[in-house]
Amino acid sequence: MHLQQNNGQLKPCPVHEFALFAELGDAFSEALKAVDSDIIEYNAGETIYAAGVSAQHIYLLREGYVKLFKTTFSGKDQIIRVVKAGEIFGFDGLVDIRYNHSAVPLKRATVCRIAVDKLDALGARRPEVERLIMVRCIKELQHADERLLELGAKRSDERLASFLLAWCNTTSSASRWTPLVLSRLEIAQLLGLTIETVSRLFAQWKREGLVEERQQAIQIMDRNKMKQVADSQA
Repeated sequence: MHLQQNNGQLKPCPVHEFALFAELGDAFSEALKAVDSDIIEYNAGETIYAAGVSAQHIYLLREGYVKLFKTTFSGKDQIIRVVKAGEIFGFDGLVDIRYNHSAVPLKRATVCRIAVDKLDALGARRPEVERLIMVRCIKELQHADERLLELGAKRSDERLASFLLAWCNTTSSASRWTPLVLSRLEIAQLLGLTIETVSRLFAQWKREGLVEERQQAIQIMDRNKMKQVADSQA
């Protein structure tokens, strides 16, 4: 972990610049500038926070990817979400006193860290912030419901196809290559599959020309066919 500093002082994070808050307008942006925040850099594998520790901060991801996961009693990790740049995570401090999951970067990541009490103080003056964060929480719950449906109702190939379509959906038309920072094991942990199943499907689809990989990036070569695999029970 590395806290960025200027002249020995922690470097504040310009959280008001995040697109997440743009809909609240300039007045809120000015208020957000007054909220204390820090810029922190993490290397891959470092712990941002661990399940069970005091939830004193929420986080905005500036660069990189962060996996949120829970560890079962048997010691297995289950990934519950992959955070991408521009997204917020670590909501727990707004509703509970401890984090119920752990957060670890998949590669080098830069985050903005905001103390929950500072955000609460802003929320007391500007209730829009509480509403916005609540909307984000609800959306995450909806995504969790969708994932539970997929895990319970879809076959292994349908789960993986749906994941790849969603993962690559953010790629612009100018470049169809999408960084794939998750390992085969991490994809398995996210989708409730075994690493053997994920590896077998990737190998099969590469032989069939459905996907291509290079230097931790992936490209879906036939999106229509991949959609057919994802929705084969529709």
